[in-house]
Amino acid sequence: MREKANLAVTLCNDKEEIMAQATFLDYPNWNVAKQDDWVSVFRELDSDIPCTPLNTLFMHLFVAVDEYSVGCCKEILRTVYKAVPELHFIFLIVPSYMSLGSTLITVFDQVGNIPCLTYEEDFAVHICHRHSHYPQLHVRKARVEDHDDLMPIFMRYDTILKETYGEYFLAELIEAQDEENHAVVCEVEGTAVGFMSVCSRVNMQLLHECFDLGPFHGLCFPHPDDVLESPQDLSVRRSQDAELRSSSQGSQKIVEELQEPVSPDTMENIQGNIAREAASEEALTAVQSGNVSEPEDIEKLSDISTGYAQYHHVSSRSLASLVLPEEPVHFRPIYRGASAAFCIQLFCIDEKYEARSLDFMNFVFSLFSV
Repeated sequence: MREKANLAVTLCNDKEEIMAQATFLDYPNWNVAKQDDWVSVFRELDSDIPCTPLNTLFMHLFVAVDEYSVGCCKEILRTVYKAVPELHFIFLIVPSYMSLGSTLITVFDQVGNIPCLTYEEDFAVHICHRHSHYPQLHVRKARVEDHDDLMPIFMRYDTILKETYGEYFLAELIEAQDEENHAVVCEVEGTAVGFMSVCSRVNMQLLHECFDLGPFHGLCFPHPDDVLESPQDLSVRRSQDAELRSSSQGSQKIVEELQEPVSPDTMENIQGNIAREAASEEALTAVQSGNVSEPEDIEKLSDISTGYAQYHHVSSRSLASLVLPEEPVHFRPIYRGASAAFCIQLFCIDEKYEARSLDFMNFVFSLFSV
């Protein structure tokens, strides 16, 4: 089961002895709903629980040493919520006639009962919430009085900012907030434990020159005047339709021409060309073997050599053009729309809560229209 689990956690003591183990999967541990369609069943059970396949797991197995089971269970759940920032709910399903026992009852609350799909029996659904074990951090706009809580965190990791901008650089940064610059903090029990400074002024020209941002539309809002294709590609694409439309007619015309009978004059010209090519090859062969003696042969060889030299010159020039092609010019799209991005200028958080750094982002995005 552990090999197929979405997440399996094992708890050991300082002697590397296994004290507890829990296994979590992304579908119910009893046959109360289809594995790929359980959301609707649980939404009907309690519409106030916004569970989805992305924020929910199901406990399928839990074992622990009896005398440490409660502490081990809480530590495992805390570890799971810390390891998966998007996780908010853990469900546990048991037959309605069974008790969760003295350990699991301390962390799970019953939501209701649901029937089994295969036989007549009800199952009790229990839930464990993130906020009971590793809650999301409260994020808000920064205030000047947060300076005293935040400076020890900054000084623990970096002293260059203080040496460069002065002792109260953080308070000055918080005071300088406007529509383009924002400072936010996350707090635990009224104490600021993290800080983020963000700005909507982004050097888009530099980013476009250094990176291919086509998949993200250049980090800009769409605009009617955007130039997304080079003029050459655009003309080629437009001409392709015309070529496709005329290709069938052209093919039919070629077939008809091939089916026409060959005239006697044309056949005579073809045979003459073949004879001249054969004579040229014969003369060249004679030169290679050293059997040239008559003046007529020498004159013929002279004509052939001149033609060969011209052909060789043309062939060499063509080969050079193939070996050294012109370097293509890389086309860069032109985006006329406004910037749809912001940048994080400064960020710091207490290492105890670094796994919750993601909590900043929803609040920060709400400050900008991106």
